Amino acid sequence: MARSEAHYAAMRAATDEKVRAAAVRLFARRGFGGTTMRDVAREAGISPGSIYRHYETKEELFATLVGQATEGLLHLARLFRDNEPPRVILRRFTTEVLADIAGDGEFPEFFLIMNQSFGRQDGPPEIRSLVDAQSAAMNAAQGLISRGQQLGEFRRGDPAELATCFFAAVSGLATMKLALRGQLVVPGPDVLTAFLIEDNHDN
Repeated sequence: MARSEAHYAAMRAATDEKVRAAAVRLFARRGFGGTTMRDVAREAGISPGSIYRHYETKEELFATLVGQATEGLLHLARLFRDNEPPRVILRRFTTEVLADIAGDGEFPEFFLIMNQSFGRQDGPPEIRSLVDAQSAAMNAAQGLISRGQQLGEFRRGDPAELATCFFAAVSGLATMKLALRGQLVVPGPDVLTAFLIEDNHDN
């Protein structure tokens, strides 16, 4: 019986992952208002009735995605506050996010709908947590840059301005991936962080 329950749980988790991925793709292409639960079910390859075993409403599904993004931003804030050298931390994150953008997953679409969420006035209350998490990640990035400057790893400048430019570049690449798809030339981490790294600092 235990094995059967574990198998059922695994199947449910796999279906849930398909539903979330389908929702991300459709929300990015059609917007929240232009997407129905039936659309998501069709995109996920399941019956319309099955999707309601996972999410009762489209709002609940969207709120789950927002919660997923919030956790990602809070993880990023923790990463930026780690005790490793700031330059090492920045390179690790940059390498990972560029790989996500260059890959075949839904990262660019997920990134787009989360950015769109910030302006939604009718969104779920989870969006407030998403906004707070975004602020936490930005503040942590500013602190990382400030520490790097003190160690001579990063160039001088206002940490808030530098953090804004960095995240704007990441956001821009994610958006370009949606437009250019396989034609986008994703830069390497050294190119993306060149404006931050102090040239005289040893690699």
